[in-house]
Amino acid sequence: MSKSAVQLNTNINDFYDASMFSPHLLAYYGGSDYTNFGYRTAPEQDAKTACDALMARLVGFIPSPQGKVLDVACGKGETTRYLSRHYKPEQITAINISEKQLARGRENVPGAHFMLMDATALEFPDNSFDAVVCVEAAFHFNTREKFLREALRVLKPGGHLVLSDILIAQTAEGTHQRRTSDNYVASLDDYRKLYERVGFDLEVLDDATEFSWRNHFMHLINFSHAAFLDGRVTREQMQRSLNLYYDRAGYINHYVLVGAAKP
Repeated sequence: MSKSAVQLNTNINDFYDASMFSPHLLAYYGGSDYTNFGYRTAPEQDAKTACDALMARLVGFIPSPQGKVLDVACGKGETTRYLSRHYKPEQITAINISEKQLARGRENVPGAHFMLMDATALEFPDNSFDAVVCVEAAFHFNTREKFLREALRVLKPGGHLVLSDILIAQTAEGTHQRRTSDNYVASLDDYRKLYERVGFDLEVLDDATEFSWRNHFMHLINFSHAAFLDGRVTREQMQRSLNLYYDRAGYINHYVLVGAAKP
């Protein structure tokens, strides 16, 4: 792995290892270990319900959830725990670049296989999995295309890749410590062509920006203000959270849900 790739992973770990375990974020997600935007048909839906709904939509893109599944960038294992509703723990492998997050994942899903691994260099033989799942992480990878090629390789013929992903404005890509400009995709049409170029049959490309990103933004802003008014966070803590989301509002172009099959 190159020096720049190692630094990228370090930056990602430093940020998420701190933010994912913050009391404010844990409270926001209802004590669960989710950390994604979720999928809300109404802005007032609570975060855990929204995240369960996102997983339900993604798993719904897999015609028959059975066999072996790989959860890529599994975070603290809440997505892995959702997958255990459909797969036996021993059928689930979950990978992440953070040992701290993996340790929590092992607590959340005993019996599943949690491994320290980069999504762009999967350490599995060809044709190992019936499904690959990746929730809200590919925009961090170095690069998304390398991950897609690896996912295609480790999937069995007829296997499915399902994921949620974020398309970032070009003005933000090269200046962000947790992303690389090499991962930039300009449009939904270019995003579709990426899957076709790699060799996937793209079955679903759903622009869920309204239901995922925008509804999450409004819900978290309201939650943060309520926490401040109730005295659960200080003004400074609230402002740090809000500033992060105001920044994101300036560079998130699309939030997409994807279902793709290996021919």
